[in-house]
Amino acid sequence: MTFMLVLSGAVIAALILSGRAKNMGANDWLAVAVALIGVNLCRGGNWLVGGGVIAAAMAWSGSKILGIHKAGRQDHSRAQPAPDAQELEQARSLLGVGKDADRAAINAAWRSHLTAHHPDRGGDEKLARQINRARDLLLEAAQTAHH
Repeated sequence: MTFMLVLSGAVIAALILSGRAKNMGANDWLAVAVALIGVNLCRGGNWLVGGGVIAAAMAWSGSKILGIHKAGRQDHSRAQPAPDAQELEQARSLLGVGKDADRAAINAAWRSHLTAHHPDRGGDEKLARQINRARDLLLEAAQTAHH
């Protein structure tokens, strides 16, 4: 029983420290609990059932707990609409780059702004997200203009 408590605490701590816990829903937490039950079954000598329970928990969660993403599947819930001219201008203004900025200039401006406004350094999380979004928009626009 002590082993399971220690293992459960270690798994939960690892998920929290890695930042994955923020994105986990109820089904993901349930999959973690089921996987821990499978580990306990394996520890008790029931390898076949325990391994099956662990495999089922991983399949059920879509393996996103471990950071494994299936090739070809995209998360459409986070899909961003195509930027319009006003969004691109706001992104350029936020990063302080001109219309003719290349990838290197965009990345340099992004790095400079993000370093100054990163939440880990006391900056605003919302502004850091806007800076990241601005970089993504401008790099996408630069790439499509290049092709």
